[in-house]
Amino acid sequence: MDHIPNEILSHIFSHLLTDREKQRLHQDRIDCILPVRLQSKKTVVDGFRSWKKLLRTESINAVVRRVAIETTPWDPELGEGGDLEWWPDSWIDHGVWHEFDFAIILICNIPNLNSLTVRFSTLCAGEENDGLEPEPTHVRERTLRIIERALRMRETLRKTSIRELVLFGFEDTPLPKDLTQNLLRNIERLHISFTYGDHQREKPEFPPYLANTLLPSVSEHLVELTLAGYFWGSITVEFNGKGLSFPCLKSLTLEEYIILRQDQYDWVLEQRSLIDLKLYDCKIATHFLVGRLENWGVNLNGWEKLTENFTDVDGSYHSSISSTSPSGPLQLGWYTSDLRWSSMFDRIHENLPMLQNFTFGSASWQNYFEHLPKDTNKDVLPSERYQTFYHGYWSDDWYKPVNKRSPWVEAGYFENDTVPGTPLGLYLRTELPDRRALEKLMEVTRKRRDGK
Repeated sequence: MDHIPNEILSHIFSHLLTDREKQRLHQDRIDCILPVRLQSKKTVVDGFRSWKKLLRTESINAVVRRVAIETTPWDPELGEGGDLEWWPDSWIDHGVWHEFDFAIILICNIPNLNSLTVRFSTLCAGEENDGLEPEPTHVRERTLRIIERALRMRETLRKTSIRELVLFGFEDTPLPKDLTQNLLRNIERLHISFTYGDHQREKPEFPPYLANTLLPSVSEHLVELTLAGYFWGSITVEFNGKGLSFPCLKSLTLEEYIILRQDQYDWVLEQRSLIDLKLYDCKIATHFLVGRLENWGVNLNGWEKLTENFTDVDGSYHSSISSTSPSGPLQLGWYTSDLRWSSMFDRIHENLPMLQNFTFGSASWQNYFEHLPKDTNKDVLPSERYQTFYHGYWSDDWYKPVNKRSPWVEAGYFENDTVPGTPLGLYLRTELPDRRALEKLMEVTRKRRDGK
């Protein structure tokens, strides 16, 4: 088997994998195919014997470069939720599952392991999940404890470390500092997809943990970084990487990162070593409606408060148009920002002198990371590049004509595109300057690739 070409082995293994795993095949390399999921209903029922048998085959063990651990057996009818029915009660009640523990410890015996993927359920405590059981926080942490212990054991026995860690469905709950540091030790390529339990909003303590504990623990040697979430980074709590320094970082990917202010994004522009920058479904917030019950401490420095001829959220009627910079607590009503992608693109090419590849488009984690086929609209200006926050939700409806808005959008707001500060028609007004700035940036990066 050691002498069989990888292309032939790839073809053989493609017949043994599920449709979901086949979607993850990439570049026809055996080290991308062998890491079939550690968790499935079959492997759980038989006490992980199939997994143990696989790793006892020396010819296979020697060529494995990547291992994927799925904490919940995947069920096609449950989407990314996973099936917790097959967990033993001791795992949920006491964090004890000896067979699972031993199966993970076996990665110590893989001599050339370089990359580890941990896939949690995307359902976590607090989420409305139509009766599906979420993966508890304490079980997630216990899983990472076992993995961290296995990695340290392997490091001691083999004097080598993995260099890549992928965390999918990573709950927005800070981990203990010692676990964070030990888990990420010697990691050079870190890819994280977050999941939230509170109506798709990050917990207030998570962005500070990300900026002040997790990322600094890998900043010195990190070469690749991916951060993906759901409309994350601004409201209800801001992620600001100010002060973060990644001296070796070559590639940065952000998905659905929402930008409120230029200084919130400056941490990206300070990574002067970047060669590759990918922004998938990232948005700039242009309008924000502050309601009665919203007291999140959102930083709207540089924004202006609008009043116009409509009934405001406090019930008062405004007949004049004015704008004022916010000072002190936010007041009820609409706020607007003049930050646009055209200026953002200009700053990217001015501040990242080594950038040779830039992607600005629409794609999900499954598309750009797991290589599920899809037209990612690479280098095409997405239509939904701006967002408005209204009564607890993000929406792009406010930029559309009144007759094309969703039914839930309240009537009476921004029905005239001649009113200063209105979001109505903003996509059309910004289309040309945004496109020109993007094309200029793409041309600059192309010339750098060509050595010009």
